[in-house]
Amino acid sequence: MRGPGLSEWNQSFEKEFPIGESKRLEFRAEFINFTNTPIFNAPNQNVDSSQFGQVLSSQGQRNIQFALKFYF
Repeated sequence: MRGPGLSEWNQSFEKEFPIGESKRLEFRAEFINFTNTPIFNAPNQNVDSSQFGQVLSSQGQRNIQFALKFYF
């Protein structure tokens, strides 16, 4: 039995702010599963069950990470 396909879009944004000649601040935002598309698990393969072939769960909600770095 074949499960549903996987569709995931990851996106990253970055901006650097210069501070003086040799120092800078970097801000970064990373989005995993940017569109928040559900990732469905495989269908139930238990033949004795009344839920055979049904997709009962999902995973992969959107995750967001922020980072702030200071280079000197």
